[in-house]
Amino acid sequence: MVDMLRKLFHELDFKLSEVFQVDLFVGALIAVGALVLSLNDPGAVIQSVPIMASLVGVVIGAVIAGAALLAAFLDQPFLRKIRAINKNPVRYLSPFLFTAVLGVAASISLVVMSTLSRDSNVALFATTATVTAFFSAWTIASLLPCLSTLVQFIHLKMDALDVDDQIGKGKQS
Repeated sequence: MVDMLRKLFHELDFKLSEVFQVDLFVGALIAVGALVLSLNDPGAVIQSVPIMASLVGVVIGAVIAGAALLAAFLDQPFLRKIRAINKNPVRYLSPFLFTAVLGVAASISLVVMSTLSRDSNVALFATTATVTAFFSAWTIASLLPCLSTLVQFIHLKMDALDVDDQIGKGKQS
């Protein structure tokens, strides 16, 4: 599994500037809030778990749908046009795949969080709540860069209109 994740992140080829965006900071801010709340009112944190789980599930579904939508447009003729204008099609799928990975991390942490109670060890509860809030909020907020990528993909489709439809095809007999 580690090898599979390594290959995925290698293919996504993220730069730090692509990771350090507003959505990451939203996740960090919510995580700090969850830490404070978990120390002062653990019951409120426990009540938020089903809501966060639902939202993370919706985001995972949305990013899978978005990735499928983009992948559906990546047929052979369009890929030839993308190559002709020196664009990498993986760049447009990357935010969706990254958000899906975040969603998996959020889901796993939500499962762990759902097993805890107010009477759990304070350090364990606070740490789990902080990690869960971080990944859950980052997942939800990262939907915005995905929407931006959809708009960029529409611009790519428009740029590809200027490329001859016969590009990259061999000679026709």
